[in-house]
Formats: sequence, structure tokens, C-alpha cells
Amino acid sequence: MGVFIPVFNAPPKSLLDIAGNFDLGKLRDLFSVIGPPDQTLDFAQSLLTSPREMLDEWFDSEVVKAPLARLAAELGAPPSQKALAFGATMMAMRHEPGMARPEGGTGALVAALVRLVQALGGIVRCNAPVKRIVVEDNRAVGVETADGRFFRASKGVLSNIDAKRVFLHLVEPGAVDPVLRERVERKIGNSNETILKIDLALSEPPLFVHHDHRDEYLIGSVLIADSVDQVEIAHSETVVGRIPDADPSMYLVVPSVLDPTLAPPGKHTAWIEFFAPYQVAGAAGTGRGGTGWTDELKNKVADRVIAKLSEYAPNLERAIIARHVESPADLADRLGALKGNYYHLDMTIDYLLFFRPLPELANYRTPIEGLYLTGAGTHPGGSISGMPGRNCARVFLHDQQPVSTTLREAAASLKDTAVAAYRSLKKS
Repeated sequence: MGVFIPVFNAPPKSLLDIAGNFDLGKLRDLFSVIGPPDQTLDFAQSLLTSPREMLDEWFDSEVVKAPLARLAAELGAPPSQKALAFGATMMAMRHEPGMARPEGGTGALVAALVRLVQALGGIVRCNAPVKRIVVEDNRAVGVETADGRFFRASKGVLSNIDAKRVFLHLVEPGAVDPVLRERVERKIGNSNETILKIDLALSEPPLFVHHDHRDEYLIGSVLIADSVDQVEIAHSETVVGRIPDADPSMYLVVPSVLDPTLAPPGKHTAWIEFFAPYQVAGAAGTGRGGTGWTDELKNKVADRVIAKLSEYAPNLERAIIARHVESPADLADRLGALKGNYYHLDMTIDYLLFFRPLPELANYRTPIEGLYLTGAGTHPGGSISGMPGRNCARVFLHDQQPVSTTLREAAASLKDTAVAAYRSLKKS
């Protein structure tokens, strides 16, 4: 992880920024990985294998491998997928650099960011969908909202929605190079996999009585995976539009155990994430958005998921005060996620680093001057890390600075890295 984190926390094409992120400890990690040729090749081979093969190499017990496979599959691919072994490191990332939740839920983080923008003189406009990005002479000059208002940009337009919607829906066809437009339309893709989400109001937390239950175990997240094969099926079926609810695997969080402000005294909240197809096989043209998802279907699937979880926590069904179920189509509409993909596009190796979302768009800049991309569809990808936004901001700010300032920053970055490298080599 000491090798990966500096790469995640910098624009993917900026070698100077990446180098500047390597302190003494991370350089030591790097040198431990890229040692003799055979060691370096072994590391490269490990990255090109599958999570399943990596877990088989290091562990014997199915009770260990199954939930780790389920966690690795959070990237949206089955554990047998080659070149996705880094997905198995997601457990390591929960310890280094670690995870945190804001008190009051994720919305509290959004509220804090809004207050920061306002404190700096910015204005946040909600319920104002952008109808188009206005481009003049190959420069983004502002946005037009659905109600006809125009907001002119003095420096640029930064978008955190997916590249397909930007270049196919918001920028007029004549303002986009036809080759780029076709590449965005045909090359940026994703599988049919997304999630069905169940929110629960509970009179008590789920009690895993068969597993020496203690409430503090619920401070983290719970992975329900009976076997690696079960996880494999859960991902393979969604790709072809089948709902893997015969024997559900799932991800459970009970956030009120850590943060009591999320529920009335003595009560709890929970949410369940269940992998499901966006387009249901054989149901095109029916249900919400023609995806096949109806209220009846989503609640039927939710019943099966909760029944499976109740095998682990028998008190769950009687503890449910209320529930709210969102199908993949519901989530797509509420979040504005194209085809329900909350990562914008797959998190496979061909869509990471300087390939995300396309090589020519990977460093947050676009061929349209003043138009920048950020968000889950850019490096290093989805989840609430802030890294895509921070990296994009660095690129945007560098573009506003004179060349002399950029050169001074580059020199300082290289100097820091050189000093750290010298100290590391001297100690070894």
C-alpha cells in the first residue's frame, strides 16, 4: 500500500507529483517491492493475477477467503477476473491509510464542504440541472441550466459527472472532435453490474448469535459470503442480466453503532448493498426506465436478501421498523449515475491510472480548453476519498499559475524525493 498510495494521490500523468508523494517510509516500501529482477517480476505477476488466485496463494480457510473475495469484488468484477488482484488489497486499505465516517453520516461531509465553499465566497446552487456546457472557439465558457439561466466561467468548467454524459449529452456535437466523441461512445463502457440498496430502521442491531456476537463488531462493515463460488456466481449472473438472489451475498453496514446520532435513542439504522443487474434479462422495455425493475420485483429481491441475512442474524426480521428499497434503476435516477454505475465506468485495470476514462482524458484536462473532468470516472476511481477532486484541483490550479511557479514546485518536489531516497539508501 505504501507503493500504491502516492500513485493514487497525484495526477496519473504527473511523474513529478507522484515522486513528490514518496516520503522515507513509502520509498522503503518501494525498494522492498522492486528489489532483484525476480522479486520485481513476482510483484508484477501478482498484479496481473486474479483476486481468487491471490487469496488461494496466501490463505487456506474458506471462512477467510470468501469475505475477502466479496470485498475484492466491490470493484465490480468476479473474483476470478484476471489483472484485478489489487482488489484483494482493499482490506489493507481499510487499515492503511484507514477509513473514517463523519458524525451525522455522509451528508455531514457534504454540508461541511458546502460551508467551506460559502465561507470563501462561493455559491452552491441545488436543483439546477445543467442542460449544456457552452463552448466557444474550443473553450468552455460556462453552463446553461435547465431553467434557461447561463452562468459564465471566468477560469473554467469542472465536471464531476461521467465523461459519456459530458461529451455525448452536455457538449454540443459540433464542439467535440468527432473521433473523440466516437471513442467516448464506443470505448468507455461498463458491465451490467450495479447494486440494489436496502435501508432499514431497526429497533435493535442485527445480532449474530451464532458467531459470538458483540455489538462492537458492527462498528465496521459485515460481509456475508458463504464461499468464494457464491461470490463468483453473484457477479457472473449480473453481467448477463440475471439477479443472483437464490443464495444472496451482501455487504451490511450498521452506522448507528458507531454514530448514535443517526437514530433515536435505543434504535438503529442499517443499509445493505446487494449486487444486481441494471438491465434485467428478458425484461427490456418494462419497469423503470425500461430496465425491467418494478416495485414488485425490487421488494421481492429485498425479501430474499433479508431472509438470507436473517440466517446469520435471526432477530433481524422482527427488529425491522421500516425499510426503503432502491433498485439499480432507482439509484441511477437519484444519483445521476449512467446505467446505475456509481463508479461511472468499470474499475478494471484497463480503466485505471492513465487509462481512466481514456488516455487523452486521464489527466483531468480535456481537449476543450477550460473543461476539466473529475469524480469517480477519473483517477483513482470511485468511493469517498476526495482524491479525484484534489488531483483535479492541482491540475486546474497549475494551469492558472505562471510557468516559474510550476517550475519552483517541481524543483521542490524533486528535492524532497531525492533527500528521502538518499536517507533510505544510507540506512540500508
